[in-house]
Amino acid sequence: MKKLILILQIFIFSGLFFANSLLFQNKAYFFPDKWIDEKILKDIGFKYVKNEKIFMVFNDDLFIGKDGTFTINFDGEYKNAFKIENNELYLNIDFLKEYLNLSVIKKDNLFIYYDTLPLLKSVEFKDNNLTFFFSKEITKEFINLLVDNRDMTIELKPINGNPVIIGNVSFQKNENSFLFFILNNRLKPVPIISFQKNIVKIVLNFTEEDRKTLKDGLEWERKIEVFNEKKYLINYLHIDPKKVEILPIISSNGIGTRQDLREMLKNNNCIAGINANYFDPSTNIPIDLVIKDGKLLSDKYGLRPVFIVTYSNEVFIKRINLEVNIYLDDLLFLVKGVNTNAKGEVLLYTDEYALKIPKDDDKNYFVISNNQIISKEYVEKVPKDSMVLLITKKYDKYLKNIEVGSKVNLTINSDFPFPIKHAIGAGPLLIENGKKLIDSDEEKLRYGNGLALSKTSRTIIAITKEGKVDFIVIEGYNDSPGMNYDIATEFLLEKGYFYAMMLDGGGSSAMVIQDEVVNQDGTIQRGIPVGLGVK
Repeated sequence: MKKLILILQIFIFSGLFFANSLLFQNKAYFFPDKWIDEKILKDIGFKYVKNEKIFMVFNDDLFIGKDGTFTINFDGEYKNAFKIENNELYLNIDFLKEYLNLSVIKKDNLFIYYDTLPLLKSVEFKDNNLTFFFSKEITKEFINLLVDNRDMTIELKPINGNPVIIGNVSFQKNENSFLFFILNNRLKPVPIISFQKNIVKIVLNFTEEDRKTLKDGLEWERKIEVFNEKKYLINYLHIDPKKVEILPIISSNGIGTRQDLREMLKNNNCIAGINANYFDPSTNIPIDLVIKDGKLLSDKYGLRPVFIVTYSNEVFIKRINLEVNIYLDDLLFLVKGVNTNAKGEVLLYTDEYALKIPKDDDKNYFVISNNQIISKEYVEKVPKDSMVLLITKKYDKYLKNIEVGSKVNLTINSDFPFPIKHAIGAGPLLIENGKKLIDSDEEKLRYGNGLALSKTSRTIIAITKEGKVDFIVIEGYNDSPGMNYDIATEFLLEKGYFYAMMLDGGGSSAMVIQDEVVNQDGTIQRGIPVGLGVK
């Protein structure tokens, strides 16, 4: 069983740090392996019916599929072209590449598939802001930045076009590529790059250290630091939880959707913030605990660490056990999942859940409002200020007296000694009581080797011995990689932190200060489902 759980964890997280890209019809899509999911297929324009066979239409072509093999317009066979998992249809990218006549480029371990090359339409350089306007959405893999002493070179590849150039910037056009040069600067440039659909903006900061007091109890700091002879660009948000509020924030469209971190912070009146939970990229559902203002929005996932804020504004990073109990009159049920598409005997959905509630003939449905049952009928969406409870019909003999009007009581029980106001679960846990973990090898295995061992961008929460909180985003500098688990642990111990844990990293790592992305590689145009804000 332990081996099976480990395999599942490696599969779940394999897509969180590395994502292949598909550029098609002016839009960019991301997928974790060789399979394109239904959401992308629908957006591209595929229409299909799933029965014993798959019937699919795209433009004027008819696809008939069985056992992974497609026949197109009754002519020829394409094996290993699709698969069905959990009643979801996935197309093999190799099949899609051949059918749509896509080109592909490889960068490191990632692949970019595209129908036509993006065109560079114009470039504007003004007040140390270099902005590129493209004909379609692009990804970070099209851009390489190189800083050499006081000079910076930007390579765009593969890119075509005859751009209009506004401002004093030198460039060189090559076959399917451009080189832009920012030379002879007074100080070494620190480029901060951000993506917004077909616009890429590079802000040039000509200093190795920035610092700004945002309000009493909240200070932002960015600097280049050397550790083990490697340079890193590090953003810190220094927080006094007694003077400002730290809180989870979710996409304004609800759980199961993603949003730009800047928009999430703005919608919650936050000054600054970072990305938070891991999430399933196929459903956008958060993985692990989310509690906001005492309300459970996502349940616990194994014995992973949790960042906790109490009602007295004390902060903790701990591994905790937690269970959710719900009483229907005097009947007690253990809730197996909250706001999830996973299967379980007892599931609960809050009105933050944006997706369609699963319909299962083997389930009883109870709509709950004001601590009582108001309906026993299936609903697709949770009504406002309500919850929907699903209980398997195997418990029907106990439920025969449960009717509309029956009382309902939801309780969250944990071994944490204080009431929890806010909580975010993620990991791995890095530091406990000012020391390395005794079980650090086991902790790394909980997340799969790719997550713990890869050198990539990292988002971290750290707590000082005095109970202050630092949000930290660590990135490689000047085309070098970020940190892995062991390097990050040693770095944070040297800083003197007492507790520390990782959040989602890689392409999800982002820090926003007053509506501005301040990390070097904040590819937050992909959106995230959960963040941590400060106000």
